[in-house]
Amino acid sequence: MTDQAQVKNITAIVETPKGAGVKYDYDPELGCMKLNKIMPAGLVFPFDFGYITATTGGDGDPLDVLIISEIQSLPGCAIDCRVIGGIKASQRERDGSARRNDRIIAVPVVSEQFAKINELKDVPQTLISQIETFFENYNQQAGKNFKPLKRLNANQAVKIIQQAADQQRKDTLVQLFIPMYDQKGNHFPQRYYQNLNKELKERFGGLTVYNRTPATGLWEQDAKTTVRDELLVYEILTSSVENEYWQPLKAKLEKQFAQTELLVLITKTDKL
Repeated sequence: MTDQAQVKNITAIVETPKGAGVKYDYDPELGCMKLNKIMPAGLVFPFDFGYITATTGGDGDPLDVLIISEIQSLPGCAIDCRVIGGIKASQRERDGSARRNDRIIAVPVVSEQFAKINELKDVPQTLISQIETFFENYNQQAGKNFKPLKRLNANQAVKIIQQAADQQRKDTLVQLFIPMYDQKGNHFPQRYYQNLNKELKERFGGLTVYNRTPATGLWEQDAKTTVRDELLVYEILTSSVENEYWQPLKAKLEKQFAQTELLVLITKTDKL
């Protein structure tokens, strides 16, 4: 296991903010948060609730996380958090099937009120009991049964996160076609490519760049003129398409490389 401080830090995406009487879910096809349901009168989320990026939990969705803090954020907000523990739980669906549906509990790195909280035991246990009761009531009104099995310390919660990260299937190939030369035939600054390499590697854990055998693009400018382009091809394997990340990146690269449109291809893949 790597450095303890490092493995306890995760990025959480808030779906439903603290105090909300409605439930939001991230819709990957729309690339935004979507209203899921209205809560029964008097039932609101006690803290920000969302998911941990780059994980797949027992229900097939990203791992759930409850963010304990003095902060009330907004749907779609990304928060760097410190994992302090979790609730190991099973959930019985309306059709009678049962599955694991754990809740990771974390604290924002920037929190001042909870700055000294590093373990679940540091939180008043009455508060943890109230959180468990909330999830029991929340699932009960949806015809489901949520059953807490065990309270987890930080190390145990981190292991669940690591397992959920390992289970995530990377079956989506994203290809970016980046030009090597501007319209005058000058090579773009090397730092453009270095910065892009760094950003993609840090976010996705790795990438492939075809820079020794660049792709060649032929474009018909008019009836008599054919424009030749040399392109670097960047390939990333990921588990899903995050439009809220790729669309701004595409716009930034189009401006940086002075392109009317930058070609980005997304393909579902299968491994032999």
